[in-house]
Amino acid sequence: MRAYTTLRELVKSAGSTLVEEHLHPESFGSAYAVFVGHAGAKFRVVWDGKEGCGFLQAESPNQEWKDTGPYVRERLGQSFSDLPEFLAMVERLASSPSQG
Repeated sequence: MRAYTTLRELVKSAGSTLVEEHLHPESFGSAYAVFVGHAGAKFRVVWDGKEGCGFLQAESPNQEWKDTGPYVRERLGQSFSDLPEFLAMVERLASSPSQG
C-alpha cells in the first residue's frame, strides 16, 4: 500500500482536498481516494494492487467515474513510470470546475 500512499500524498500536495478514502488490503492492496480540486471538481486516484498500477478518474456530470490520464507503475527505487504526465493531469483535474 506504500505505492498508493505515495500517489495519494502527491495528489494532496497539489492542493486538492481528500474527502473520502477506501482501502482494500485484502484485494491485493487496492485502494482509492476521492478528492475535490481547488476549482470544485471531484476526481479520484485509484491503485490497482493486483496489476500494480495507479490511475486517475474524473467524475462526470451524471456522477459516473471515467478513467483519465496515464497509468503509473511503480519501478524499483520507489519511482513511478509516467509520473510527470500523471501530475500534469492532477493539476488539470484540480483546476476543473465542478460538473455538478
